[in-house]
Amino acid sequence: MTPTEILESAAVGARVREGAEGVRAVLRAVHVAGTIATRDLAQSARLPLPVVAAIRGELAKLDVIEKRPSGAGLTPRGQQLADEMFGESASVPNAAHSSPDAPADLLARVRDFTSQRPDADTTLDQAKATPETLVRRVAYLASHDALTGRRVLCLGDDDFVTGAIVAWTQLESDAGRKANPDRLCALDIDPRIVSALAARDGVEAHVWDARDPVPDDLRGAFDVVVTDPPYTLPGTELFLSRAAEAVGARPGTRCYFSFGHVAPQDMRDIQAAMLDIGWIVSEWTPAFNEYEGGGLIAGTSLLAELVLAPDAESIVPGHYEGDLYTSDVRPAISTYRCRECGALCAVGPGAPISTIADLKRAGCSECGADRFVRTGRRTGGEQASAQDSAS
Repeated sequence: MTPTEILESAAVGARVREGAEGVRAVLRAVHVAGTIATRDLAQSARLPLPVVAAIRGELAKLDVIEKRPSGAGLTPRGQQLADEMFGESASVPNAAHSSPDAPADLLARVRDFTSQRPDADTTLDQAKATPETLVRRVAYLASHDALTGRRVLCLGDDDFVTGAIVAWTQLESDAGRKANPDRLCALDIDPRIVSALAARDGVEAHVWDARDPVPDDLRGAFDVVVTDPPYTLPGTELFLSRAAEAVGARPGTRCYFSFGHVAPQDMRDIQAAMLDIGWIVSEWTPAFNEYEGGGLIAGTSLLAELVLAPDAESIVPGHYEGDLYTSDVRPAISTYRCRECGALCAVGPGAPISTIADLKRAGCSECGADRFVRTGRRTGGEQASAQDSAS
């Protein structure tokens, strides 16, 4: 039997609603611990004791787990299966978010390739995560069994998460440890992003607009989805619907979802959209992500681990034609002052200059300088002051 067949067989035999992913969580917990008591196993796998006991019994029938005086352990067959599925323990620390020290060699590699990222297109709500954030994300994914042996999809990847994953797997391989995903894919609307990612070994990248459903040949083809969508309610509904399509609406599959810190009433709507699709929050880490030049969109954002419930489905099954990006949902006009001569310029939807990047390229209409400071921003008729640098 293949690893997938073993997991699915145990899930059916144990009649667990958590499906094959629940069995995998139990197997991984035993693999990490060596020998583990049932109560500790339930806590590690985040499953009720009766469910763990049922799964353990089915894995014992399949000669994967054996009973020991101090708890459950892997049989020789089970050890071979676990090594194939999980590889050895990763060198990236599990508590990377709480530690200020990122692995130096990984961070150096991430900084090298992220320096080649194209300029952020703010009309697409792009705001590039810092290299340190990418290292934290990889560490988090690795410690949550979301990389090794997994089929991973990044829905939108202007941050270059896939590139950071490749850098980590290469370092692990150099150290003699198996850590690579079975498949690593990125879908993004920006051809510049796709071209840069496709040039990296191990990354499959395609141009794709989230307004369209996930391509047929990619539906149900993934175990894990990573996404940092537009920070709007339509963005959440659309990208998490596409994430459900990508994993085939299989219970227990996961999505790692980044989103800005918003007002309570807005977050209520965001969480309601998650539940409507079938995504349940497993973990929630505020201020996890930091962004380069993020003052215009989001200086920091949260990271949530979402787990798919049974009977989940996309709530945007077909083509989407409504508002999506921040500029669509909350059109804003910003006023910028030239640092050299003090001339003012309006930037935003309907203004002569659409984005700050366009303004910097065009230069000040009075003196030609390309350094500005934002002095005001108007959204929905309300004026908000700001002092965000645009140098």
